[in-house]
Amino acid sequence: MIPIRAACSLSPDLLVVDNVLAALVILFTSVHYLYYCRAVKFVGPFVLMVYTIIATDIRRFLMIYAFYLVFLSCERAEQDQLPSATDQDRFQNVIQNPAEAFIRTFILTIGEFTVLYRNLAMCPAKVMVWIGKAVFLIFELGVSILQFNLLIAMMTRTYETIFRTRKEYKRQWAQVILMLELSLAPKDRLMYLLQYSRPTGTNKKLRSLVVNKNVYQDKTPEQIAQAKEEKAKKVIEERKTLLKRRLKDMEIREGVRPHTSRSPRLQTGYLKIKEN
Repeated sequence: MIPIRAACSLSPDLLVVDNVLAALVILFTSVHYLYYCRAVKFVGPFVLMVYTIIATDIRRFLMIYAFYLVFLSCERAEQDQLPSATDQDRFQNVIQNPAEAFIRTFILTIGEFTVLYRNLAMCPAKVMVWIGKAVFLIFELGVSILQFNLLIAMMTRTYETIFRTRKEYKRQWAQVILMLELSLAPKDRLMYLLQYSRPTGTNKKLRSLVVNKNVYQDKTPEQIAQAKEEKAKKVIEERKTLLKRRLKDMEIREGVRPHTSRSPRLQTGYLKIKEN
């Protein structure tokens, strides 16, 4: 873009090309940025919902909608059924060519059908009036009522499916990492693999990933706090017990407490007393 922008003073056409390229760069940069936002916990599911809805639900809707829009936007009357010259002054066909018929049919989708329906009612050919009204009714039932409600239902189903997946952002994060790794050279990929992996056992060539499992993922915050509090109490009790045993061993070694034949640590392995 820099050479084209520098040459904008040479020709007005280059200025138009520069503006078009700048607009395309902004659009594709936003899409590229949203690709990496999939791995973020807060906006990742939303980005995935939008992408899934556009790639699946809206694509299906546009395919069906294009069928109605193209095949029901044909001419309503044959050339031999055109009105006479006197009637043409009073009646003007608003869908007299395919392009205009396509646009008028699209306008029907957003609910503006007054002009077209009035034009159908004023048509001199009575047969075409009834045919036009029948096609108009089919279009309103098939597109305005049925198709749009199906689109809303499909988008709602997609939203609920992704929303129920609580760890979806982690899966997207893994996919982003895999795509980035595929774009690297094999040597660089091996170097990064050695950085984030850990050796397993004595064999340094056998490596694995360290995964910290969250045992509280299916519990409420109150249950998590209670479990952590109970765990802390157990740790404190274990430390107190260990401290008492150490004090008892010290008293036995110093002769303050007599050593009995029955050892208080007969089947425990907390401490090993060194023989002096």
